[in-house]
Amino acid sequence: MSSRPDATPDRETETIVTTLAPLHEEVIRLSCDGYAYNGRVVHQPNARMAPVVLVGGAFQYQDTWGRLERSLRRSASVITVDLPGSGTADPLPARYGFDFLTRALDEFLSVAAPSPVNILGASYGSAIAYQWVQQHPERTERLALMGTMAQLTDHVRARMERVLRLGEQGRRTEIEGAVLDSMMCSSPGVAVARRPAVVRCLSRALGDLTANDFAKFLENSRRLLDHPDPGGPTIRVPVLVATGEHDPLTTPALSRDAAYRCADARFTTFKDADHLVHLERPAELADLLTRFFSGESLGGLDYCHPVEYIDRRSPVPAPRAGGELQSSCAPEGS
Repeated sequence: MSSRPDATPDRETETIVTTLAPLHEEVIRLSCDGYAYNGRVVHQPNARMAPVVLVGGAFQYQDTWGRLERSLRRSASVITVDLPGSGTADPLPARYGFDFLTRALDEFLSVAAPSPVNILGASYGSAIAYQWVQQHPERTERLALMGTMAQLTDHVRARMERVLRLGEQGRRTEIEGAVLDSMMCSSPGVAVARRPAVVRCLSRALGDLTANDFAKFLENSRRLLDHPDPGGPTIRVPVLVATGEHDPLTTPALSRDAAYRCADARFTTFKDADHLVHLERPAELADLLTRFFSGESLGGLDYCHPVEYIDRRSPVPAPRAGGELQSSCAPEGS
């Protein structure tokens, strides 16, 4: 489909059902203001929790969640999507902000999951997931954010501006190095799980980018620079914010700050991981998400640091079982 706004109707829906014994996969194709995109639902008939929606970051397409998605499917239906500007979807100019992508996600979920869902937003995708939950708390069970930040910091902006300059000059090899440096911790003596395999995986993904994929990446980078956080109401559904303890991009401090924006949040960091937790510790991430989305205790987990509980619903934190650490923040405006 063409990406020109006048090339397709404002919205079109095509559903294809394929049997994947014992699960069923439903592929949904939509168009938002003429920009075609698509996603899929893998239905789990024996689900023990609400469907899980995965909204990915850079180079995280609907069919590349791998072990994480397969693990989550044991407990829930899993929904993945290539929104405009990513994966197999149409390219999206940077003048369209995250409000547009949030609307596209909402149109998709209105078809794919009209009942409440759990949602994970990772890195770039965390802004989209966060805004969707702000607008639709009644359709959200729980929200998890991986590798996120409350606002674009100077050091992240500088990194992205450098990548864009290199892109304008066609220096692909240097961009690939800059992306690796921004996402992976290279400090001597720091242990990161599966580092050689993850380096190979990410290097191959970057090297295999088509010209169209590369152009999408640059437009998405510009979008982050050009469309600052719009603010909005405090999220009051249960939230989990996490990242790797060695994340050089969305650092633990930045991710913790994002958790403090929410009324009912939990924050933790994964041991022996950086920004690429879903590749480095996929089984552990799936376990943490399943526990959180199921409402189970997050205490005593050996793969992450003790979970901090941030309660902004009242100025006095209540005791909690399960080994979760507590902190509190006065309500906004006090």
